[in-house]
Amino acid sequence: MTKSAKKYLKDLEAEFAGIYEVSDLVARKFFDSNPDNKALLEHFKRKMFNERWNMVEISEKVSNLHPIENSPEEAVLLAKQAYDEAVHYKMVVEVLDHINGGPIDMVDAQRTHGTKNPSQGASLIDKYEAHEDPMVLALYQFLAEGRAALVWQTMADIVEDQFVATRYAKIAKDERFHAKIGKMKLESLVTTQEAQDKCSALAKEMYWDLYEVSCLSNAEPTQRMKDIMIESYGQPQRELAVAI
Repeated sequence: MTKSAKKYLKDLEAEFAGIYEVSDLVARKFFDSNPDNKALLEHFKRKMFNERWNMVEISEKVSNLHPIENSPEEAVLLAKQAYDEAVHYKMVVEVLDHINGGPIDMVDAQRTHGTKNPSQGASLIDKYEAHEDPMVLALYQFLAEGRAALVWQTMADIVEDQFVATRYAKIAKDERFHAKIGKMKLESLVTTQEAQDKCSALAKEMYWDLYEVSCLSNAEPTQRMKDIMIESYGQPQRELAVAI
């Protein structure tokens, strides 16, 4: 029997616990290593461009919304997210300048970090051609933005520098809102067994994508992290760029 959309999404969200726990552990491992300023700059340059790519991708989605198929309410929510992503981009630049003791070289940062890569969550938008499939974009928001909220909040809780911590906390709050936007959209899409099966299959792939994002952007996985992933999702169905 097909679940109601609400029940299906409640059960799906419960599955997120594994990748969320691993993402939290990876972020804590990175900061527990007492990274020097060089490592912090490298870390947040990747995050800066990830926020920029999110801004670009969501803005593109807003500009291509269908006047009939997409409601005005959806347009407002996505436009708000695009604005938030622009603010996050600015905030991460401010953090980088703060860590650097002055403005970073944006030309050099663009050269070294400006291309999408598997350490950035936004790379999944291209991988799954999210602009062609509303379910993919909504799941990305629900799952990946929810994970991002947790990671930013973890960093906000760990970092002692209040200039940095307050910006992380603001980003975390916004990401939680973005995850709700995705969940709201998914609820209108996963109303049939076929749609729920498709969404579940996509999620199973994204769990491993986000495991790669976490490890490539923060720290190598520990055995505990690997065990959590295997216990939560079984063996990956493809070769990964990090150990498992």
